[in-house]
Amino acid sequence: MSAPASRNISSGSNATTLSEGISRAFQYTSLGEGTDAIPEEEEESSSQLLKRTLSTKTAISTTSSFASRMQYAASKYSPHSIDFRIIGLGSCGSVFEVPGTELALKKGSSSDSLWMDFCLTNTVHNAILDVATVLQMAFPNSALPRTPLCYGFQLADDCDFWTDEMLRRFPSSHREKQPIFQVDRILPVPKPARDALIEYYFDEDMVETAKQDPDNNDCLIRIYLGERESVQQQDSAYDTLRNFPMRLNMMEDLDLEVLEYATQMAIGLATLHWQARVDGMDVEFVLGSSATRGLGKQRGFTDASTKPHKVEPINFKRRSLHLWMFDFDKATKIEWTEEDVKKKLVPAFLGNDPYYPLPQVDEELWGDFCATYLRASRVILLEGKATKKVMGLPGLFLDEVLRVTKENEDWDEEENIVFSE
Repeated sequence: MSAPASRNISSGSNATTLSEGISRAFQYTSLGEGTDAIPEEEEESSSQLLKRTLSTKTAISTTSSFASRMQYAASKYSPHSIDFRIIGLGSCGSVFEVPGTELALKKGSSSDSLWMDFCLTNTVHNAILDVATVLQMAFPNSALPRTPLCYGFQLADDCDFWTDEMLRRFPSSHREKQPIFQVDRILPVPKPARDALIEYYFDEDMVETAKQDPDNNDCLIRIYLGERESVQQQDSAYDTLRNFPMRLNMMEDLDLEVLEYATQMAIGLATLHWQARVDGMDVEFVLGSSATRGLGKQRGFTDASTKPHKVEPINFKRRSLHLWMFDFDKATKIEWTEEDVKKKLVPAFLGNDPYYPLPQVDEELWGDFCATYLRASRVILLEGKATKKVMGLPGLFLDEVLRVTKENEDWDEEENIVFSE
């Protein structure tokens, strides 16, 4: 397949480039300190507009069909009467949208895997909140990564939950009684960005069809800092926005905030290791949005001394982008020991999809990532009054990653073939 024409739009073309599509469709509003807003009269280049679009420091006002549907459902209907829509499939289970809410449902056949995901997701969520203040003081110019919060867990034999009415709300192919839990939904990248991604990376003859495909509404962007596109990938078109792989060279070509992504990822990994004490096996890092609010949950209105008045519902049309960490069904808890660093943390790091920077891919970005990881780890461990021996474990982890990486590079498959006699 030849390279998609939309990746090579000439300056004279009438087609919409990725950055143009975003600049036309987005309005930017300030979130407050540490966020950006576009001055009304200042003209910016396409690359600057694109950097703002996929920035984790910008609030976005959007009138997409998803935002309108969610806003309408939130204001007009009870969430208890709307059918669920499948928005994701994984090894642990299927994920369903609960329209009109910021919730999703995760449902799977293995109660053990789902329970592990439920418990460790909340462990990481709580860990981020516990160290948010000291980390924001240490990294005042960076946002912190987020992890969803999980709610009620129901088993497959819970008759009070699995009523006929509840089963009918699921798609016909997903009506088995299985373990299930509620979780904060990571909202998709807003529609103008989705359309621009399609125009830029899809084959030209697929663009309109792809824009109408409801599956492409569920766009989360996987941030792959440890991999560049292969020649074959560069010559091929993409065909879905679900779990869209944004590789390092693609971010560089679009002038995205690569260093900021690496910084947040390093802070997130340090929090996993030294506050949550989780190895992070098979964890995902994606760019997604949420209705605008602070890192913690919005506090409910409580002032009963005032007269009854309108309290605004969640505003799905004003969203902010974040780097999210989730999917912990394959992760395990760790002890702060050299053995767990070598046998759990290092394999989890090197065995994951290529989210993390790697020295053989970009040495400078790897160095920045390591510096942030060590600094964040030190802040967290000092706050927890760790011993001197434990304080040395983050450095040991990075040293072991380098050692194993070098061993893997030096491995010669032909020299290590064993023939049976």
